[in-house]
Amino acid sequence: MAVNTIQLHQTKHPARGFQEKYDRLVGIGTQKATLLNYLLRVFEPDRLSTWLKRHHAKGLPLADRLRERAPFVILGGEVGCGKTELARAIGTVLANALDKQVVTVETPSDIRGGGLVGQLSERITAAFNEARVQIGKHCGLLILDEGDDLGTSRAQSQAHHEDRAGLNVLIKEIDRLSRDDSKIAVVLITNRVQVLDPALIRRAQLIRFTRPDAAARRALFEQMLNGVAHGAADLDALVNATERQPPFSYSDLVERGAEAALSAVFASNEPFSPSALRDALLNVEPSPLIDDRPLT
Repeated sequence: MAVNTIQLHQTKHPARGFQEKYDRLVGIGTQKATLLNYLLRVFEPDRLSTWLKRHHAKGLPLADRLRERAPFVILGGEVGCGKTELARAIGTVLANALDKQVVTVETPSDIRGGGLVGQLSERITAAFNEARVQIGKHCGLLILDEGDDLGTSRAQSQAHHEDRAGLNVLIKEIDRLSRDDSKIAVVLITNRVQVLDPALIRRAQLIRFTRPDAAARRALFEQMLNGVAHGAADLDALVNATERQPPFSYSDLVERGAEAALSAVFASNEPFSPSALRDALLNVEPSPLIDDRPLT
């Protein structure tokens, strides 16, 4: 593949199965609502105008700041808390709310390329250009996963020339979206918000994710046990069994806990049960917290 081209993964929404994926993301209701409301405002700016006419007919200068912001959101927080899954699934929910097709495109894992001089900058530019082609006249999202690989602060001593040049291009491309006629919003996903360049954070709607608390875990277990006989005492036992430090991530509970329990009962030809889930979770250690201290 030439340096100045890049392959993006495209999904046209509404798409089969994505509403179900969105619904399975429990415990992050605030983040889901904030992202959806933000994107609705981006793609239907008349919503803001209607609100202003209703509540501030004489004008509200502060609202101009919302109009002028780049269409850019950062989903930031601990690994395994649903950021990427939400970014991939929100397209279908958004398409249904807008009653029009929404196209999502996602950059590949090798977005940085092979480390050649100037390659990172060229690939970022190519990603935005390709997004414009694939999204066309539709509303669309450009998803940038592993965002700390692209947006590391220029002040960090580890950031070499290529990183700084790539970051400058990323900022310019985001600013360009706020000036042209394309209906594209950028969703950058990162586990380490604190290492991102301040210029990126200033431009973004920042939505933070944390590991699930007791209430979120209870909702998750309720969902896991759908179709299985259980009561409040079973949920209490599961919540208590997963009160650990560091806290469990969603992926710890689902992929390493629930899936292990399901595999075990399947292998032994026994029914899935709250006790089987609890036994599996007791054998799982929470994944380590990401070191959130800024680089020096």
